Amino acid sequence: MTKATIVKMPNTKQFEFGGLNLQLRLDGNSILSIEKRLDESIVGLFLKGQGEAKIPATNKLLIVLQGANQTSNVSESDIVAAFGRYVDEGHSTLDLFAAINELLEESGFFGNKKTEKEATNGVSLDSEPVEEDSIL
Repeated sequence: MTKATIVKMPNTKQFEFGGLNLQLRLDGNSILSIEKRLDESIVGLFLKGQGEAKIPATNKLLIVLQGANQTSNVSESDIVAAFGRYVDEGHSTLDLFAAINELLEESGFFGNKKTEKEATNGVSLDSEPVEEDSIL
């Protein structure tokens, strides 16, 4: 598929992966499907038993990628072949890990990020800025 023929689906993240243009989205059904295949939670991929961070095995990252893929007619064997090309293009498994992590963040998997103002309801312990025309 060329970029000119790709129609971006709503609420998806476009990801170029070894010659494939994937549209990724994590919704409830895809999360359940991924976790069933992994036989563990998606969060469990990134944490050891003691709460330490870990980098999951590549095949598990590819399961997440395949489960989140919304592009039609892309088989598991297509994903595996694309991974070979992805590595041949100079990418690493850490690049794939970063892309999956970004997908999880954008999907709100780790919770919604709040701006500083939202998190504090506009209240701050910082001193108020002094206006230059102020007498005091």
